[in-house]
Amino acid sequence: MKKTIHFILLLLVVLGAAFFLFRTPDTDRDAMIATYTNPSSRFLDDGHGGKIHYRDEGNKEGPAILLIHGSNSMLQTWEPLVALLGDKYHMISLDLYGHGLTGPNPTGAYDAETYIAEAVKVLDAVGIERAYWVGNSMGGWLVWRAGLSVPERTSGLVLIDASGAQVAEKVKPYFGARLAQSWFGQMLLPEITPRFLVKLSLQESVAHTERVTDEMVDRYWELLRFPGNRQAAVARANTPREPEKWAEIGSLEMPVLLLWGEQDKVIPLSHARAFAAAIPQSKLISYADAGHLPMEETPEQVARDIGAWIQATDAAAAQ
Repeated sequence: MKKTIHFILLLLVVLGAAFFLFRTPDTDRDAMIATYTNPSSRFLDDGHGGKIHYRDEGNKEGPAILLIHGSNSMLQTWEPLVALLGDKYHMISLDLYGHGLTGPNPTGAYDAETYIAEAVKVLDAVGIERAYWVGNSMGGWLVWRAGLSVPERTSGLVLIDASGAQVAEKVKPYFGARLAQSWFGQMLLPEITPRFLVKLSLQESVAHTERVTDEMVDRYWELLRFPGNRQAAVARANTPREPEKWAEIGSLEMPVLLLWGEQDKVIPLSHARAFAAAIPQSKLISYADAGHLPMEETPEQVARDIGAWIQATDAAAAQ
């Protein structure tokens, strides 16, 4: 009993010292909005007291592409694709609840259907009935879940290193995500989020560490500390991912494109093959020189393949 008490006291002392020495406060809301918006940025009232940050860019007369980022990311992850595809396509991106400039969900919900409803609200605000939904990692999971729950709003799905496949080879989340899933991390991360932790997580996610620039690290670090986002990350980590939904993926009826980095250590290529086997009308393209974030690592390849696939899909639909 005495040993247990001593251990608890020691732990409290260590935690207290860590909090005092290493605490990283939230960033300033107004400063982040000034830094990370552009002329295309909009803030949509979600009806619950929140404001959804989204961007409406590109060719408004072209086919619509809805871009869904991954966990602890933000809509800026799509900027290279917007620049490469925006002359031909209507590009719509958003910050999911608990990410970027949207901040936490006032209702506290971070399940798939809540995120999908958020994305649909943005489509409604822009006046788009159907779009090609493109998602990376957790965003890819939301995209195929949207294909199941709101197929009438999808023209097709693009899954980029998507999560959610139920296969024997399990995923190994990047370091920051592993911390967020542990009791120790859930206690500390809302208050202590050092920059090196974000840099390490990003370096684990790419094929070549030199692709992780200081600007990229600062963006991820600052927006992770946007008020409420770290608390939302903990809540999201504790939200069930409903693995049983995998059994329904074969019922998807829209065209599906799978894009994967062959050097992805977070969600390996075996998961891409599982998606390809489970979805009869899917097409898989892999990239030898990319990891978990191909749209940031090798955006020219990704833009080329998405554009060619949409063109072929639209041509087939017109016949």
